[in-house]
Amino acid sequence: MADAQENEDGEVAEQAGPLELMTGRQTAAILMLLFNDEEAAQILERLEPHEVEALGEAMFSVANVDATQIDGSLDRFLTLTMNQSMLAYKSDEKVSRVFRRALGTSRAETIMNRFAPKRPSNIAELLKWIPAKDLVELIANEPPQISAVLMSFLTPEAAAEIIQLLPPESQADLIYRVATLGPVSGKALAHIHGLLENTSPPEAESAPPMQVGGVLDSATIINNLSKERGRALLKDLMKRDKITAKLIEDEMFVFADLMNLSKKDIGSLVRKVDSSILVPALRGAPSELTAKIFGAMSKRAAETIQDDMAEAPPQPMDAVIAAQKAIIGVAKVMLDNGEINMAGAGADYV
Repeated sequence: MADAQENEDGEVAEQAGPLELMTGRQTAAILMLLFNDEEAAQILERLEPHEVEALGEAMFSVANVDATQIDGSLDRFLTLTMNQSMLAYKSDEKVSRVFRRALGTSRAETIMNRFAPKRPSNIAELLKWIPAKDLVELIANEPPQISAVLMSFLTPEAAAEIIQLLPPESQADLIYRVATLGPVSGKALAHIHGLLENTSPPEAESAPPMQVGGVLDSATIINNLSKERGRALLKDLMKRDKITAKLIEDEMFVFADLMNLSKKDIGSLVRKVDSSILVPALRGAPSELTAKIFGAMSKRAAETIQDDMAEAPPQPMDAVIAAQKAIIGVAKVMLDNGEINMAGAGADYV
């Protein structure tokens, strides 16, 4: 935005205003300072930890803005929001109220669980604000099952960070407990919530049990560890429970992860796979991966596979999954032998 002002000769000249140098974050900070304390606090409650930190820093940086900058910030805000609909504001709460009134609480919850977007758990939200070193201390002082539940509510990256800060002898046990978690009672969840907020849990807890954890959670945590640590944990898990360890390992490397192979390495892999396996495996593959695999093959070989796929009858999903697992098995052997390399997801096999 350019400001118009008179020069010494009385002529109106265009002058670049300082507002042009302001970032969107600083504009938001000015608006926050214009709100009263309660209004500003309600906004902060809805932000992520890194957003709160960034906004707080910006609020200090704009403390000395002038009236022109304030007006400019308000203009900018109005321009950005005038086309925004208010329909989405608290729409989830509106839908919930309508369904509860029409069907009653129990029936409404049953129906809405089929289609409503899953809300993030309050526990997960609370965990975002706790530093890793404090979580390590908390986990070390809580019963193993409570610690496993806490881990299951963390992001895989945060959980992996916690795992690495724990004593080596505790790491495999915690990963195993996360993998084998089942439904957690509402009472236990209330206890954990109170633990994180340093308050007493509600006396009456009627929330239904919640399914948490599982082998996929453990697999994603291990995938965020170093290659050496991940392999060491899998080795320890194999000694404890081969079936669970194998399930975790299977989830660590899925068919879509082949996208992380180079064109050359995909070519090396498919040359070791029989077409009778490749045809059903590609039926359930993402289109991007299918295109990449065909691109790594000769034109004639790709056309042959495509013709076979077109002529083959519909395949049961079990057959597709079995074929994909067979190819993954070949890829794992090649990765371990150093014949191919992978980056990104599944990097523990590099």
